[in-house]
Amino acid sequence: MQNLTKEIQSLLESKETQDFLKVARGFIELIENKEIKEKEFYSEIHKKLTELYNAGISLKSVELIHSSEKTEFETLTREKLKEQNVNLISSLGKDCFYWEVFDPTYEKENEPTQGWLVDDVADIYADLKEELYKIDQIATDEAIEDALWQLKFGFTSHWGNHCVNAIRALHYIYYDGKTTT
Repeated sequence: MQNLTKEIQSLLESKETQDFLKVARGFIELIENKEIKEKEFYSEIHKKLTELYNAGISLKSVELIHSSEKTEFETLTREKLKEQNVNLISSLGKDCFYWEVFDPTYEKENEPTQGWLVDDVADIYADLKEELYKIDQIATDEAIEDALWQLKFGFTSHWGNHCVNAIRALHYIYYDGKTTT
């Protein structure tokens, strides 16, 4: 990456950012691995989601200087993401559905809802893949800053929730003996 401002270069080189990007890339690699066996995949996805959540906690918030809400970037299409998202999670069958309370801290209207591991993993994958594309392919100050901002925002408001839900569901599926493998 060339011609980046010092503040963007510094953000990218920080330990928290480097640790997060390494874990995020490992998660993407696992999802796109067409050779991995089913039993290994489920063990690894549980580990990767835990690492990802932990790295998301440490990721620093970014102030937008070079980009704004009006900034637009070329992005990966949902069709392209589906092509690359060849994970094995959908083979869990009925075990990929789980029940949750959407917001356990909210007292009113707290009926259980059904979650779906396929949706959790696909949403995390799409959110990370899109922001990594901005960092790795577009690679401008504006794109990198926006990607880092989106990654932290997504952790607090979208993909972080999916991550927690998937970790919890996988814990019960595998440690309570609900899996058939």
